[in-house]
Amino acid sequence: MSFYRSWIGEEGELIKRYTSSIKDDVEIAEEVIKVMEAHVKHLAEVGIMPKEAADAILKTLKEATPEQLLSSEFEDIHEALEKWLIDRLGEETAGWVGLGRSRNDHVAAAIRLAALRKASALRKNVENMRCILAKKALEYADCAMPSFTHFQPAQAITFGHYLLAVDELAAEFLHVLKAVEKLLKRSPLGAGPAGGTRAPIDRERLAKLAGFEDVVENALYASGSRFFALALASAVVSFLTELSRTVDDLVRWNSPLVGYVAAPDSHVSTSSIMPHKRNLVTLEVFRARAAEALGHLTALNAVVMKIGLGYSLDLQEATRHLWAVLNMATEGVEIFIDFLEKMSFNCVKAREDAERYHSTSSDTAETIALSGVPFRKAYFQLAKEIKEGTARLMSIEEALQRPTRGSANPEEVKKAASTRLVFCREKPL
Repeated sequence: MSFYRSWIGEEGELIKRYTSSIKDDVEIAEEVIKVMEAHVKHLAEVGIMPKEAADAILKTLKEATPEQLLSSEFEDIHEALEKWLIDRLGEETAGWVGLGRSRNDHVAAAIRLAALRKASALRKNVENMRCILAKKALEYADCAMPSFTHFQPAQAITFGHYLLAVDELAAEFLHVLKAVEKLLKRSPLGAGPAGGTRAPIDRERLAKLAGFEDVVENALYASGSRFFALALASAVVSFLTELSRTVDDLVRWNSPLVGYVAAPDSHVSTSSIMPHKRNLVTLEVFRARAAEALGHLTALNAVVMKIGLGYSLDLQEATRHLWAVLNMATEGVEIFIDFLEKMSFNCVKAREDAERYHSTSSDTAETIALSGVPFRKAYFQLAKEIKEGTARLMSIEEALQRPTRGSANPEEVKKAASTRLVFCREKPL
């Protein structure tokens, strides 16, 4: 029987199994123990828990492990932890832990801390990804290829320039993630179930003890809001959505029909009947899971949006979608990094396509216009010549010498990649 509802009566195995969050609480087990330690320390500090009880509880908490607490007989890990303490220390000692707290503010605190831990791991992976991108961009700074718009060969660029585009996505994501991490570092502890607690808790001090940097001011919002989860999941899914476009390019370019990408053997599989196949299965799974993460974000929003401001058990069901998003992102970025490090790019084939498919036409038209001919006149004249097969387009090397900042000019690419690599050397990951 669950602990808190024991005074109501037996709910039955079906109900217990249906409403329990124990299977999902593995994600926050360490943080739940950490939050309880901070709570007990603070109750002793302000003199509302006997020092002897606090010392005994803190000593016993050092022995607690997630495995001991994740028992299916409880509604959640918070209930399991309190019952575990009472079983070991007795109610006269461990019974004090319920003072000045609610599951509502404690679960919100544990989720924030666990999300912060996972966000930090993801951030480090993306920072590492940026270093790999910069290294590869420098390696392929002169590797000409066609860019693609409408999946048609477009303006001539280099593969190094392409990789720096992915790097800029990563940089913007890290900028957004940093802002979201500041939200996660705000403590809901001391907010109680919705309106605070009569215990003389110093919320700023309690926040510091638990590892937070600030306090969520309003108690109702602190315990019942999940905006921090929505913001984090939204940022991560937006990043995965955009990164999946690059993944899709790499999957396409790995096809021998295009022939730009040579995928490492560890990332490909073959057919059960066609032994010639080299299917880029890791990135195919990444592409699918990015879409799945979007589904989890939708579910997270859908659960949260239809309940009033305040805690409902619906929020318990929402949290697993946050973990799914974060776990998929972290694992996916690790796969993407491994692929980038081991792949190679066929610069000869890419350059041939850039030349074959008129990828310097815009540069040729602009050069004519810069000599004094109205651009549209130059454009239509060149289009006619391309159609007739008589066009004399400028070379790839000439076309790439565009002077604008952030262009595919190999010198611009080398400069940007080298600057990034200096940062990577200064801050080894």
